[in-house]
Amino acid sequence: MKRIAAIGVLLILALLPFAGATAASTWDYKNFVKQSVAWYYLYQKENQRFNELYNLSVQMNVSNETLTLAMDLYENATAEYNQALTYGVPYDIKTFRWVVFSVHIRKAYLYISQAVEVLEEALAPLENQTA
Repeated sequence: MKRIAAIGVLLILALLPFAGATAASTWDYKNFVKQSVAWYYLYQKENQRFNELYNLSVQMNVSNETLTLAMDLYENATAEYNQALTYGVPYDIKTFRWVVFSVHIRKAYLYISQAVEVLEEALAPLENQTA
């Protein structure tokens, strides 16, 4: 029994210097904040693109099913965006608010990107016919 305990202690002592090495090299708060801000601005860009494509889709008589799908994705994106903003955009504060903000803003970006993709795919054949 003492032998097993001694081996365990030696193993712990041997691996202890490496315990935080991986986490320290991969986690950087500043990069996390920059990433969160990037998601925020990417959402803004896609939101503008969605509005342009949606209006064009209505003018080009895209099917109601496609418009409904795109609008549902847009509404999901807007809900996630609004949820993210409830935590504010805490630029210089080191709090866990960034974690929650980042989760919601990333989801918002993914939803709106899908909505834009749906509209682009629906418009592609219509634009080829008019060209």
